[in-house]
Amino acid sequence: MSRTKQQSCVLQAVQVKGRLQGLLGEMTIAQTYQNAESVNIEAVFTFPVPVEAVLLGVEICINDRQLQGRVLPKRQAEETYEDAVSGGDSAVLVQEAGRGLYTVNIGNLLSGETARLTYRYALLHVWNGHTLRFHLPQTIAPRYGNPLADGLQPHQIPQVALDAENRFSLELDLGGSLRQAVVDSPSHRISVAAEMEALHISLADQQALMDRDFILNIRGSAEARAAFGLYAPDGDGGVALASFQPDLAGQTDQGGRTCVLMADCSGSMAGDSIAQTREALLAILDRLQPADRFNVIAFGSQPQAFFKTLRSADIEGLAQACARAGGLEADLGGTEIGAALQLAYRQRPQGEPLDILLITDGEVWNVEKLVTEAKASGCRIFTVGVGASVAEGLVRGLAEATGGAAELVHPNEDMAGRIVRHFQRIRAPRAEASVNWPVEPKRQLPKMIRQVFSGDTLHLLAWLPALPTAPATLELTLSDGQRLRQTVTLEPWPVAETADTLPRLAAFRRLAGLPAEEATALAVQYQLVTPHTHFLMVDIRAEKAEDLPELRTVPHILAAGWGGTGRMAARSTARPIACDASVELDYLDIPAFFRRQASSDDSPRYSAPSAPSSPRPQRPEDAAVESPPPQRRASIVQRVQSFFFSRPDVLEEPPLPSTPVPRFAYWLEKNALRLADQPQPVPTLDELAQAGLPDEILIPLRELVAQGEAEAAVVAALLHAFLQHGPKCALPRKFTRPIRSHFQRQVSTMLAAAVEPLVKTWCTTG
Repeated sequence: MSRTKQQSCVLQAVQVKGRLQGLLGEMTIAQTYQNAESVNIEAVFTFPVPVEAVLLGVEICINDRQLQGRVLPKRQAEETYEDAVSGGDSAVLVQEAGRGLYTVNIGNLLSGETARLTYRYALLHVWNGHTLRFHLPQTIAPRYGNPLADGLQPHQIPQVALDAENRFSLELDLGGSLRQAVVDSPSHRISVAAEMEALHISLADQQALMDRDFILNIRGSAEARAAFGLYAPDGDGGVALASFQPDLAGQTDQGGRTCVLMADCSGSMAGDSIAQTREALLAILDRLQPADRFNVIAFGSQPQAFFKTLRSADIEGLAQACARAGGLEADLGGTEIGAALQLAYRQRPQGEPLDILLITDGEVWNVEKLVTEAKASGCRIFTVGVGASVAEGLVRGLAEATGGAAELVHPNEDMAGRIVRHFQRIRAPRAEASVNWPVEPKRQLPKMIRQVFSGDTLHLLAWLPALPTAPATLELTLSDGQRLRQTVTLEPWPVAETADTLPRLAAFRRLAGLPAEEATALAVQYQLVTPHTHFLMVDIRAEKAEDLPELRTVPHILAAGWGGTGRMAARSTARPIACDASVELDYLDIPAFFRRQASSDDSPRYSAPSAPSSPRPQRPEDAAVESPPPQRRASIVQRVQSFFFSRPDVLEEPPLPSTPVPRFAYWLEKNALRLADQPQPVPTLDELAQAGLPDEILIPLRELVAQGEAEAAVVAALLHAFLQHGPKCALPRKFTRPIRSHFQRQVSTMLAAAVEPLVKTWCTTG
């Protein structure tokens, strides 16, 4: 996309407002888009939110018109959106694009129009010892792999532009017991004001570039970290939340541990992240005990184990591991994390537990496959996500699926200190845990408490037949027989107008364990945007857009420090309440893993870096920052994009379906782009016969043509009905929208009524 087109669909502003009251955070984020072009456009933006966030509402204002929508089943929402856009109306579709990723589609934004999309989400935070970490994702760093294979549609794939100017503002209030907290931000310069009702946090510079996540560390008192309990009405009963912070200090298991340490040495880790990784590995190795057995795996395109098998943590083994860990660089190519995890799983001794500690930025696409494999491995995975824009979905997903835990570490935070806490988790004694609710619950989540870590918040949910009148109690039985108890009083939800927030948070956590049909029904009931449902708004225009909209994808700024393209330097000034950090992208250079010994087109896709022709600038703090020329910036962007997409020649070709309906869908997918490039994208009946359309459909269609119907209109009616009733097809909008537009403008009601029953019956029975 040219610079002109990017600028014409610039994301004008992002305004963030939120409040943390205890462990509950509620955020409202407004995104403003403007079409400065002379044509109508479809603005598309894939953006991150915290993985645990639950989207609670979406509002849209186009110019001065305030519009409302609702959550619908996925296919119904997509079909209605496409029909609206193809018919000249405006529409907004919000989709979940993956763990912690959403895509907003604003279709038919006319020339000169401004659209303001406001979404609200809630999430439950956790204490990590004395600290609560508030995390606001801002950008999506380039990820390795094939996003299409991971379920993304082409328009959902995030784009990166070094010249993007996306900026955000922030207003955050800490209420209740958090009002007395001590806060600092390792990511941004902040202003802190103690007000009557809350501690008010804002950006010191009013606005900041969206090139790194906003992090706020909140250190609370014992009162702030006390057990937390709420309940709210839900149907004929109520939903209760009990949040505990068990204290198992001094209850470490002194026995030996079997563990594998994994270090991501792929190209995206260059710069700050690999430096942190080396520091972390050395800190971990220093804390291994003689009774421990371990191995270290460095991985990129291929995994490389330090030892053939598990090694005792004796002086010789640790010395060898430290020597190799200290020399690790981000020069091992792409992030083939699946192969590395499989190698780690094979290290597990027969019948014994194995703990894996994985240090990575998580920038890969095949998250669901990796999480599923991890859950089946029988190993616990403890993850450390490093960098200014960690892919939280993978880092938290692996840990939660296996009973481990996750830590996110910003480049300006103390990596070694966080690792110490992580190893305390690994050495924590295994304890049997149960919760006693005031009445027998109809259901509870989690169904079984798998692991309790000292100082970490444990959120428990229960659906009760009646509103509770007594506390909830957590009971722990340690391996040595010691019993511990913690009780929390369940308080009513404080604000009647938002009393549905807790039931909706609880319903969202139920979805993961339900079949697709039940998950869809539950999500629609509680109006939740999920993999099974989308938010949809349609604005029926009095004057329709005459042409189909041109796609404009809003790009992200390349994440600060990503792949060695910059260094994040912090200069902090301590204050009684806040700690300011000025974080800058100090220089921009071609990442080390893009440098090749040869520049020919047939050079290997990945190779170890050669020495750069000129040293990377090493300048004093007060030296001027020089931006590279535009040609060089464009070169970096091109290499970033090309590096992180799997080559078509290495993707597996799916087998040809054996039954007629899937085979016809397959033919459409294979030929959609070719057909869309023609002046008339609707194929002929002869082409459809060769594609396998059966005579039971072809003969009636040919009869309609013989009776005087235009062949293109007949085929458009067929394809439109197939999009409605056939299997879900991975068809580009470039192909489907002209068909929908042709159907709406040229296919009569009588013709549609004659064709649709034929296609519906065929799709149902064939």
